[in-house]
Amino acid sequence: MRAWLTALLMTPILTTAAAAETIHFRSATWPPTPLQLRLAKAGDTIAEQASVPLSAELYRPPGKGPFPAVILLHPCSGRLPARIEQADAARYIALGYAVLALDNFTARGIADGGCTGGGASVDGVMDAYGALTQLASLPFIDPEHIAIVGYAFGANVALSAVEFDGPERLFDRRFAAAVAYYPYCPEKLSVSVPTVILTGALDAWAPPRSCERMMAQRTGLGAAMRLVVYPEAHHAFNLPLESRRFYGEQLEYNEAAARSAWAETAALLRQAFGR
Repeated sequence: MRAWLTALLMTPILTTAAAAETIHFRSATWPPTPLQLRLAKAGDTIAEQASVPLSAELYRPPGKGPFPAVILLHPCSGRLPARIEQADAARYIALGYAVLALDNFTARGIADGGCTGGGASVDGVMDAYGALTQLASLPFIDPEHIAIVGYAFGANVALSAVEFDGPERLFDRRFAAAVAYYPYCPEKLSVSVPTVILTGALDAWAPPRSCERMMAQRTGLGAAMRLVVYPEAHHAFNLPLESRRFYGEQLEYNEAAARSAWAETAALLRQAFGR
């Protein structure tokens, strides 16, 4: 067995906490419209568009880089517990990737509001592109190899961010790949980069049938997209937390599904990053 495959299979059981530094940047904004640009040429001033100051935790491997990177998007309940975020980061670092764990709720005063409609996916997309722009500007990051990984609410943001002929047309930088853990899939979706969707058959919060319907309607437009459904898995199957009911639905860790999903994630990133 090749050395990289051994490392890939071992990384899910890493417990060493990864160290992070907090970085600050602003969410992206929509570029000026063609009308605004025409008016500007005639002498009018383009008003500065509002953006939100954000913070994120940046985890990086040792060395000078440049490193591929992953932007990690939290679920609707907000930023992951520190021990889980750090364990997640450690797995990516073991593969030689930097991680930016984004918090797009705190700056907007949202506390668990994303689960009751308080978080807007369009804001999340702008935050993701702000994070992409920030990461791409860092000298130790490989700007052409930055992926997006999201959980639940963050998974929906990730899918929106890489929609074919979608938001990416407005920005200079693009994501290299996307991974969506248990999203509620739209009726139709084509993606601009290789994408994998990972969900559980027992997920009542974001039923996999939404993704199965979406996949059945795919026309082949855009990049490859793959759906993996784990038969015995509930919502949040990859998060090692106590089993509980949340807004009436079951959240439950499933070690076998979590390991398999991590292998899928790592394989897609290795393919997209070329290492």
